[in-house]
Amino acid sequence: MKQLSLTWFELYKLFSRKSVWIFFAIMVFCIYLPLQILTSSSGGYAGYYQSAPPTAQQVQQAKAEMKKIAPKLEGRNVNLSNKEEIALVREDERNSAILNAETGSAIKPTLEMLQQSINKLKAQGQIGFTYRADTLEYNMMKHLPYIGFGQYNGASNMIVDFFKTYGLIIFGAIILVGLSPIFSEEYSLGTDSFLLTTKRGRRQLVTAKILASMLYVLVMEGILLVVNVASNLSLFDIGGFNYPLQSIALYSAPFHLTVGQYIAVAVLIQLLGGIAFGFLILLLSSFNRSTLVTFFVSAGIFAVPELIVMMFGLKNWAQTLMDFSYTGLIQVSRLFKSFVAYNVFGYPVLYPILVIGLAILVSIPIVWLTYRVYCRHQIA
Repeated sequence: MKQLSLTWFELYKLFSRKSVWIFFAIMVFCIYLPLQILTSSSGGYAGYYQSAPPTAQQVQQAKAEMKKIAPKLEGRNVNLSNKEEIALVREDERNSAILNAETGSAIKPTLEMLQQSINKLKAQGQIGFTYRADTLEYNMMKHLPYIGFGQYNGASNMIVDFFKTYGLIIFGAIILVGLSPIFSEEYSLGTDSFLLTTKRGRRQLVTAKILASMLYVLVMEGILLVVNVASNLSLFDIGGFNYPLQSIALYSAPFHLTVGQYIAVAVLIQLLGGIAFGFLILLLSSFNRSTLVTFFVSAGIFAVPELIVMMFGLKNWAQTLMDFSYTGLIQVSRLFKSFVAYNVFGYPVLYPILVIGLAILVSIPIVWLTYRVYCRHQIA
């Protein structure tokens, strides 16, 4: 009971910080929501996605309509204020998606290429990592549902996009603002001299702060999820949740997930990444008397990988740094962007499994070090 009451007290301190709620209100109500409202008012077209193999009748109709529409659009810049021209473009997109789907699933060429690579490597007796990785990708891709053509831009797509854009920024910043003072503030205010001499013990205090920080991250992720889902369902066309994840252009990794299932997975992964990043902030805070030092060092760890990728582009080392950073994990989308397997003793280990496992493994010594640093802290 004592540990529980101490944890609730630490949680109360976290949620009573005015800076957390002021920052949250500014980001959500002054930046995110206005931009989403502007996007919905200026667009309004959800797009078209061919989610099933087209029938012969659909193909025949699309070909006939394409012949009628093509001369009207040829060499013309579409006037977005002209409803008739916009309608023609939308019809053209729909017909193109149907005709492209006539040849089969969008992943058919990739499957054929992988099959050729596997057969060639096997014939040459090269059954090492490359052969195993290609076989793994082929088997995963073979079990995917039909992947169609076109693009859907409704609420489901916008909810997915939130995780890698606004969600990444707001969630990361909220963790920074809330957790940076967790030890540093006590040091700077001198309250550590009282806390470290209480009968409850230093280890209990650290445990309470760790549990409180995990609950804090959990609650903030939940609040962001409500904002994300409620805002996008109210502003955009509702649909697309049952489409395969690969229906969104950014995601080509062969994971058998619908868009709706991916949203649930993204919440869990972002939560895990947030908790792991929170543990690092706690460790840095246990070292520093200055909250600002903790905040800026933690912010640097969070932001620098993204800045490096922006500066150096697609260089392998920059991409790898981002892939294995807290930023890449909390962004989530990188894990599902394409098929990536790392060589672990000659066997392919999928990138999402590897990075999630590493995040958990790295968090263990970080938490242990936090206990050790705080328990050995000398009262000034």
